Amino acid sequence: MTMKGEHQSQRSTTTAALAVAICTFFCAHVPIANAFSPSSRAPAVSSTLPMPLISASCKPAAYLSSVYEYRRDATALQSTATDTSAASSTSVPRLPSSAIEDLSAKGYAIIPNFLPPDLVAVLNADVSSLRSGSKFNVARIGQDATNKLNTDIRVAETCFVGRTKLQDCPDAAREILYDALDGVRNDLSGNSVLDDKSSSTGELIKAAPALDSTLSELLYAYYPQGGFYRRHRDAISGSASVLRSYSLLLYLNENWTPEDEGQLRMHFDSGGDFLPEGEGPNYIDVEPRGGTLVLFKSDQVPHEVLDTKAQRLAVVGWYNRAVSAADIGELASNEDKMRAGMLLAAAGLVTVGLVSLLT
Repeated sequence: MTMKGEHQSQRSTTTAALAVAICTFFCAHVPIANAFSPSSRAPAVSSTLPMPLISASCKPAAYLSSVYEYRRDATALQSTATDTSAASSTSVPRLPSSAIEDLSAKGYAIIPNFLPPDLVAVLNADVSSLRSGSKFNVARIGQDATNKLNTDIRVAETCFVGRTKLQDCPDAAREILYDALDGVRNDLSGNSVLDDKSSSTGELIKAAPALDSTLSELLYAYYPQGGFYRRHRDAISGSASVLRSYSLLLYLNENWTPEDEGQLRMHFDSGGDFLPEGEGPNYIDVEPRGGTLVLFKSDQVPHEVLDTKAQRLAVVGWYNRAVSAADIGELASNEDKMRAGMLLAAAGLVTVGLVSLLT
């Protein structure tokens, strides 16, 4: 082998080793690293599935019984219905076309009764069981390397969920939830109704993003009495969160009343994390009633969780677009650049020259 050949071989080996090291770091520390886990799918839920699908070590007897009853009664859960009507207890919920139109016109959509009450009850019990099993962690704030605990801004607990998460506690009801939210993502992905067009000419400004099914983020959020999350944005320029295209909240609160408070407040002034000086408030409050789904554009709608007077439960998530090489140069920190670079490598967009992309 020539000297030049030896040098190229050493460079290739070094680059490959760096890629493996970054992937190891990324997968261990970043929630969006769901992308690097196989997107294996649990079997479709059926009334004939045996009880051992749910780990008895994770669930109390009462919970096991409630899930069994739900699954026994849901005889049409494997249906691939194409209608966009409201969810029933015998079909996987689908997103109504009116919600997509609202999301396009207003930047947000509110879908009451997206989940039926029986599924809300079972998922509510799942949250309680996982909290009893120490699966929740105190929620933090901030993007990427700045992520930290700040109880002046947020008081809550979270547990990341997804098809590759909590594999020691498999759950049939969660699989139904994943099916429903996968359907929402598919309905939003690249949907021309969501294209950004000129209001005067109708000319296309920016096409609706194609969403990457491997990059979706999903978690359970638990707010205790007295919990809150002050005004913030979900997608911040210069951080990996810029990949977030649409945010979702799906409430699991049974028998919520206005006295419980804890509403979602979405802001429509010109500010970001704060109301601009001299500008009046402009917002709407959404009641966190069980089964209600809220969608909004992650980079457009600052929002907050108002102080709660009773526990508040929700599924929270983000649908992310695919990362591109152009994203890397815009990321603020070296750590973010490493993460985005690894996303590109995982997506097969980068096979050589990873070192130059990350420096």
